[in-house]
Amino acid sequence: MELHIAKWGNSLALRLPAKLVRELGVAEGSSLSTQELGQRLLALQEKDAQGVTQTRKALVDALRELHQRMPMTRPVSKDELSRY
Repeated sequence: MELHIAKWGNSLALRLPAKLVRELGVAEGSSLSTQELGQRLLALQEKDAQGVTQTRKALVDALRELHQRMPMTRPVSKDELSRY
């Protein structure tokens, strides 16, 4: 299978043929990791989406907890002050 490299902004992008995309089960926005197997030889592997999801969930949970611990203070803008 032949892959083509194209210019993408200031970077280069590796274009994946539709057949390979179907075989890998990836879609736009998916992340792949590469592993060098030898000189000029790479292996592609889809990143673990479960780990990414867990990381995002942990971040959202931490932000919610932080928001709950923050004290409510008086508004600082004139527009908000007029509401009180």
